Amino acid sequence: MLPLATPDALLRPAIMTPWQLWHMISRRERCILFGGWLFSLLLSLGLGVLSVADNWSGMPLQFGGVTVYITVYPALLISLWWSLCLGWWWGAVQGYLTTLALALYAGMVWQWAALFAFADPLGVAVMVLGFRALPMLRGLRSMDSVLHFVQLSFVGSIFSSSGALIWTYCNNQPFSELLPIWQGWWLGFFLQNLFLVGPVLSQSWPATDRWLSRHLALQPAGEAESRHLIVLLLVLVSVGALVYGYLSLSLGSSLLLGQLQHGLPPQIHHAAMVMTQTGWVFFWVFALLVLFNAFFAYRLFLHWQGRNQQLLDALQQSNAHLAQLVRLDGLTGLLNRRSGDEVLQQEWLRSQRSGQQAVLIMLDIDHFKQVNDEYGHDVGDQVIVQVAMLLQEHLRLHDTAIRYGGEEFLLVLPDSTLENATLLAETLRQQMAARLVHASQADIMVTLSLGVASASLLMADKAAWLKQADMALYQAKRAGRNRVVVAG
Repeated sequence: MLPLATPDALLRPAIMTPWQLWHMISRRERCILFGGWLFSLLLSLGLGVLSVADNWSGMPLQFGGVTVYITVYPALLISLWWSLCLGWWWGAVQGYLTTLALALYAGMVWQWAALFAFADPLGVAVMVLGFRALPMLRGLRSMDSVLHFVQLSFVGSIFSSSGALIWTYCNNQPFSELLPIWQGWWLGFFLQNLFLVGPVLSQSWPATDRWLSRHLALQPAGEAESRHLIVLLLVLVSVGALVYGYLSLSLGSSLLLGQLQHGLPPQIHHAAMVMTQTGWVFFWVFALLVLFNAFFAYRLFLHWQGRNQQLLDALQQSNAHLAQLVRLDGLTGLLNRRSGDEVLQQEWLRSQRSGQQAVLIMLDIDHFKQVNDEYGHDVGDQVIVQVAMLLQEHLRLHDTAIRYGGEEFLLVLPDSTLENATLLAETLRQQMAARLVHASQADIMVTLSLGVASASLLMADKAAWLKQADMALYQAKRAGRNRVVVAG
């Protein structure tokens, strides 16, 4: 299973085309960057010609008593470094041009050479995809990032080795000779990554990272993109494992059966056939296990995504609830003082800009402290709730009711005349006086004092508007309570 990235290493390869980067950096940096790219292209071509001339392809190597074949292709190191640091296109174009030139140099017809040249860019694409699907620190300074790099190198090598099939066909080589070429290709890709690309990337990445941080905005892929990339990576890993197993057994069996044609004792011939058949049985069992693991990983991934989505939905609901709690008074459900001040400021500014009238009603419950002292705070809360319900019954859609203090309320009435607001205040006073709040000992009659003030262009700010309503309320209290006073 591919290792997950640690939280401090969530950095994806840049997606920056040469054209985009050309317009983002200075002229001096353009010369260095694009000059370096052209130099590395020439270096790749030179080393590639050397590898063809000296036949660095399919070289036999004894390892643990077994003969394996490797291919040395230095251009791969350069191509992969560019792709992992700046994006796939940077290394893919270079890798394609180098491989195309070498294929033509080796005598391959241009149509097949054009197709053959896609082999290394395909393997590099798998590695870049792996780093985008499961982002890891490309400096390879942690065990997770090293294991991630090793696994991607193996899968990328299998896809890149598809070029061996075209090479063998175009050179009219017998099928039995495909094994050393194919094995040399993927093993060379894999070993070069481990012993050349990995160390170079580890040493060069800190400086590269600092340069990228100054010039590029490296942002994580979106959630939907990450899901699609991970699913695609699972498919590619599974396909790579199956192709590797199939080609290894198929080519090995062909080579073995070809050798058996030279005439060996029947016992050895039979043993070889049994061994070949056993190998194929193992392959199909292995294939089923790979497909099962891929399906299981996919289902596990969907479950994990679904669970995460549930947690995110619950978190969003909690945040919405918390945001509501921050804005609303817990007892009455009206806006609290902080939110009310924001509404008051908005309505005052709107009335100043548009010239439309807005009216503020400030009201207070008469003798509320006496209610609390005589009947208890539970009854006091019932009184506050009854007042809030009365206000809500008379609100228009664009009016706002605010619990401004303990027993103090505000009504903000945009697009209302002073006369209509005064009538509303009187209605509220009368209906509250007619209501009885039921307590355990007795039914309580509650009255209101109300101050009404209209926003004026002469007011300096909303505090002046609020002060006018407060002064009118104070006058209503001094005049005996249970009355409405309009600010003069």
